[in-house]
Amino acid sequence: MPAASPACCQPMPDQQTRADRRTIAAGVLAMVLFSGNFASSRHGLAHGLSVADLVLLRSGTAGLLLAAVLWRIGLGGLSLRRGAVLALLAGAPYFLLTAAALQFAPATHAAVLNPGGTMLFAPLLGWWVLRQAPEIGVKVGLLILGAGLLLIGGASLMQGGSRAWIGDLLLLASGFTWALYGVLMRRWEVPGARAAAVAGALSLPWVPVHLLVFGAGGIPAHPAEAAVQALYQGVIAGGIAVILYSRAVALLGPARGALLPPLVPALGVFWAWLLLGEAVTPAQVAGMVLVVAGMLCGALWRGPAVRRRTDTAREAA
Repeated sequence: MPAASPACCQPMPDQQTRADRRTIAAGVLAMVLFSGNFASSRHGLAHGLSVADLVLLRSGTAGLLLAAVLWRIGLGGLSLRRGAVLALLAGAPYFLLTAAALQFAPATHAAVLNPGGTMLFAPLLGWWVLRQAPEIGVKVGLLILGAGLLLIGGASLMQGGSRAWIGDLLLLASGFTWALYGVLMRRWEVPGARAAAVAGALSLPWVPVHLLVFGAGGIPAHPAEAAVQALYQGVIAGGIAVILYSRAVALLGPARGALLPPLVPALGVFWAWLLLGEAVTPAQVAGMVLVVAGMLCGALWRGPAVRRRTDTAREAA
C-alpha cells in the first residue's frame, strides 16, 4: 500500500490564500503602473514627442531590459516559434496596434475599450482553448466590471470623429491580442517572467526597422522628455509592469487575470484628476468603485472545490 503523501507537500488552505493575495497584489500593482501610461503619454505628446516616438522608446528600452532578463533565465524549452507568437501578441506589434487606434479614436476610448476587450475575450478564450469554464465569482465580477466601465467611459464613447469606429475596432483587437497572450502563456505553461522577457526581447528587431522607416522623430530635439518616457514607458510600464502582469495571469489563469485590466481606466481617471487636473464626474467615481468591487469579487470569490485544487502552474510561474 503506497505511503500517504506528506502533509508538508500539500498546500495548506491558509498558505494558498496568502499566495492568492500576493498574486492579486502583484497584478494590481501592474495595473497601477500601466494606468500611468495615459498621463505619461499625454505629457510626452505635449512636449514634442509623437506616438511613434513613444512606441520606439518603449520597445527599445523594454526590449533591452527584458533581453537581459531572458539572457539570465533562458528560454526554458520554449521554442522560438512560440516565443515569436508571444512577441507578436504582447510586444511591439501590440503597441503599434494601440498607437494606430489613437490616430482615429480619442484616448478616452482606448482607456475603456482596450481593457474592456481583454475582459471580454480572456474568459471566452480560456473556456475554448483551456476548457476552463469561468467560476461563479468571475461571472458576477464581469457583470459588475461591465457596469463600471460603462459609467467611466459611456459618455465619451459616444463622442469622437466620423472615423472613430476604426480606432474602436483596433482597440478591441488589441484587447483580444492581450487576452490571447495570457491564454497561450497558460496553455504552453510558460512562467510569467519568461513570457514577458521573450515578448520584450523578440520585439527588439523592430527598433532598426522603425529607425529605417520613420527615423528618430522628435527624440533628438527633446532628449530630456525622451529620457523620462524611456524610464516610464520602457522600464516601469513596458518592463516591470509586464512581468508582474504576466506572472499574475500565469498563476490566476486567464479568466481571473482578465479582471485586472479594467482597473486601468478607473486608475487612469484618477491619475488624470490628480496629475492633470481633469474633472471627474460622480458617475466616473461610481464606476471606479464598481470596477474595484468587480475585480475583488471575481478574484477572491472561489468555490470550495477550486480553493482545494492545487494549481500546477503556480509552481512553474
